[in-house]
Amino acid sequence: MTDKNDDNVPTAEQVLRFLAANPDFLKQIAAPDAKPDAADGKIVDLTPAIARRARNEARKIGLQNKSILNLAAENMVNWQRLHHAALALLAAADIDQLFHVIATEFPSIFDLESCQLISASAHFQQNVSKDGPIFCPDDVLASLTGGKSLVLGAPESTLCALLGIAPASVAIIALPDRLVDPVAETLLVLCGQKKSSFTPDLSSDLLVLLAELVGVALTARLGMSGEVNVQ
Repeated sequence: MTDKNDDNVPTAEQVLRFLAANPDFLKQIAAPDAKPDAADGKIVDLTPAIARRARNEARKIGLQNKSILNLAAENMVNWQRLHHAALALLAAADIDQLFHVIATEFPSIFDLESCQLISASAHFQQNVSKDGPIFCPDDVLASLTGGKSLVLGAPESTLCALLGIAPASVAIIALPDRLVDPVAETLLVLCGQKKSSFTPDLSSDLLVLLAELVGVALTARLGMSGEVNVQ
């Protein structure tokens, strides 16, 4: 243990003399990245270092607030797009117009390369509408999602073959399975313009809600046309 009278231990008087002779010492400790400033006489002034630190903290808080505002603005835009999609679905007078909305209006609303329904329901197998669902067997439909209700990312070759294109990224969303059979056996496929359009870490809430809107609208139009019993 060091003796208080040990000559190697500086005295208070020695410390004060050192600080008076080296006024930049404490500033360098407080802000090691700062350039030494000329001291006014022998007085140690920490105001510049404290001000720099305050500015840095304020800058960090500003960046955080900007990030939060950007996220809020992005969410508002997405909800507006969902609202426009809902209005377009409601405006469709029949099943063919509904298919047309999904195939031709959804891409512009959501900035997509294309949008398509794919179904394993025999009800759509003979559909003659050019915008109608692409038909495929049950096992192929199941392979597209791997048993999941939502798949995001790069498209598999099977999906590309069905679509006739190779999109940069896709969102494959199963329509609600609690709805009538033609709808429950159908997928909504959104084709992104970029690889970053749909990535596995993307929030899924709005996509699932969009699929529910499409499923309910499709069920209502099938019921109105008498093609299925929705009771």
